[in-house]
Amino acid sequence: MAESSAENSQQGKGQLARAITLEGLTQLSADGRALPRLAESWASENDTRLRLKLRPNVMLHDGRRLDAQSAAKALTNAAADDANRAQYPALQDVRDVIPVGDSELVLELRTPSPRLPEDLTVLLDIAAGPYQVVTESDSAIEFRRFDSYYQGVPGIPGVTIKAFDTPRTAWAALLRGELDMVYDVPADAIEFIRNENVEVVSIPRAYQYQLTFNSRGGPFKSPLVRKALNMAVDRASLIERVLHGGGEASAGPLYPKYWAYDSGLPKYSFDPATASTLLDAAGYRVTRTSPSAAPSRFRFTCLLPKNFTVWERVALEVQRDLVAIGVDMQFKVLDPDEFGKRIENGQFEAVFGSMISGPTPSRPYIWWRSARRFKGNNVFGYENEEAERQFQVLLRSTNDAAIRSASSKLQKVFYDDPPAIFIAWDKRARAISRRFKWPADGDPMFSLWKWTLASDSRVTSTQ
Repeated sequence: MAESSAENSQQGKGQLARAITLEGLTQLSADGRALPRLAESWASENDTRLRLKLRPNVMLHDGRRLDAQSAAKALTNAAADDANRAQYPALQDVRDVIPVGDSELVLELRTPSPRLPEDLTVLLDIAAGPYQVVTESDSAIEFRRFDSYYQGVPGIPGVTIKAFDTPRTAWAALLRGELDMVYDVPADAIEFIRNENVEVVSIPRAYQYQLTFNSRGGPFKSPLVRKALNMAVDRASLIERVLHGGGEASAGPLYPKYWAYDSGLPKYSFDPATASTLLDAAGYRVTRTSPSAAPSRFRFTCLLPKNFTVWERVALEVQRDLVAIGVDMQFKVLDPDEFGKRIENGQFEAVFGSMISGPTPSRPYIWWRSARRFKGNNVFGYENEEAERQFQVLLRSTNDAAIRSASSKLQKVFYDDPPAIFIAWDKRARAISRRFKWPADGDPMFSLWKWTLASDSRVTSTQ
């Protein structure tokens, strides 16, 4: 894993370690619907009670069998964690978790919460995953397979996750045969890495590149300005030039593969003339503030984390498009820790990054619910009462038609009043030695336990 600069249990190699050692009660399909995991089924008994039935014969790494008491304790702890409650908002609806017998949980709720099964994907501190940690250091984590894994014995006996400072050193190790997989390959390196011994697999992600504004004041307080800047960006060119086709143009924070997404609504087109007209109407005309300064409508500073090379390339392309309509964006590059602190404290005009926005509406909800009415992840100051109303319908309704209608209305709100320049949905590429075979669907990293050795080192994977 390269560029693993933000190291904790939620990011970097720690995040991968959790993904292959821990389990959630549910998992999400590609279109955002809840699927069974440790819970094999669930049903609402009334508006404020959800009953879950656990899978039988789930063994834990310590040799115990998973029972309702252990699962209830783990879920109670997860629901009480502030970080989890911010990322999985339906957990805040859980008032109590009651074990019933050995194999059932009853969740008593504060309010009806039809989207709760989607947020039960939160990883519980239940070591029941396909691999278990053997040793851990700053540079690597070593795992061995858990032969009693409830979905079957993993095909690969052992795994080591190594952290690299830069992508290039990881690629070189892969090409020398010292690694079997590089977790993330930028689009411009794919052809350099792919050969008869290495397959590169492209994975769509529910993350998107975006330039997010501090909407509390200055020019970004105006929805007209924010919409104009979205129209100034040539997404098709950026995706081709910088991402080498490895992305999909974005029209807002709702994930386009979500089952209730309205694909028939208008999207931002590259229209610098209209963008300039909107900025004129908002009162931001091109002026020269001093004889030595280039004429501009306004200037602002955008924060960037250090050593995130793909982010920097995308941001520079956006900067070029904004200059063309007279908007001067300058960058302030910070260490990742300082970058995070500045955002958390609201000390920024704009921020560039890649943010999770799917596959369910819970993800954009955590960023764009009212900053004034709720304390949470909306550190950007965005306020829109109609967005708040439609989010509530999406999160509280059990009616598919109502959910589709709310999704469409919310998309329209974010088109007219965008809190950010939504640029492109990200794709990741995994580079994997052809010594292995893996399932053709989904991210190979998260089906690692299904991998097998190929009978011939030159056999192409099922991708």
